[in-house]
Amino acid sequence: MLVVFILATIILISCNNNDDSKVDCNDIACTEVFVTLIVSIKDENKNPIALDAFEVINTENGNNITVSLSASELEMAQQSGEYPLVNDASLGINQKEKIQFKGFINNQEVISSNYTVSTDCCHINLVSGTLELSL
Repeated sequence: MLVVFILATIILISCNNNDDSKVDCNDIACTEVFVTLIVSIKDENKNPIALDAFEVINTENGNNITVSLSASELEMAQQSGEYPLVNDASLGINQKEKIQFKGFINNQEVISSNYTVSTDCCHINLVSGTLELSL
């Protein structure tokens, strides 16, 4: 009988019909993994595309939220055709943003793609958009 009472109490306490309530992120245990969403750009033969530059813009406020890369990191990205879109440090907690990735070769925009991303208490998540692009 005591077990049934405890289970019923836990169920009642955990149920919350108030949609306006926010999750208290202080009570959430996050993994130590640092998540980065990656845009992969290949040609029609699946060869990686080496961009000279790329940028990520928050389309709602115009802020540039491009993940900074060192020269060696940019070289690795160019060799693989894989560029960071956003990472766990790009947005605040529990946010949802519309962003745009733009890639450049010889100062000319050669590719652009729109995304919606969100964060929870711990990590960045892709809501919409394609991470594998062809040029």
